[in-house]
Amino acid sequence: MNPQPEEDLQRRLQNLEAEINSPPGNVGQPPDQTQKSQFDFFNFKSHLTRSRLWFNNLSGTTKLIVAGVGVVLGLAILQTVVKLVTSVLSLALLAVLVYFGYKFFVSGSFQNKQ
Repeated sequence: MNPQPEEDLQRRLQNLEAEINSPPGNVGQPPDQTQKSQFDFFNFKSHLTRSRLWFNNLSGTTKLIVAGVGVVLGLAILQTVVKLVTSVLSLALLAVLVYFGYKFFVSGSFQNKQ
């Protein structure tokens, strides 16, 4: 028997044993497991827990700085959302006014001429 295939089989066996004994990861997982781990990115609860642990490990002044930056970013995002909603409502009101203006002035004058 040729020693090269036997060495190849031994190496593959060792790789499989190492993969079985290694902690779970993307290596050697079936595609549905990989897809499931990609959807874990959207799992809000795990991100919140990880963020809390990270925040609790910070020192006191660093916590204040991070909290201040978070508040400023939160207010900026809130301001942007409020401006966007205001713009949408203004455009909707303008569209309604243009529609009624067209109905009363243009359509009304067209009916009067006939």
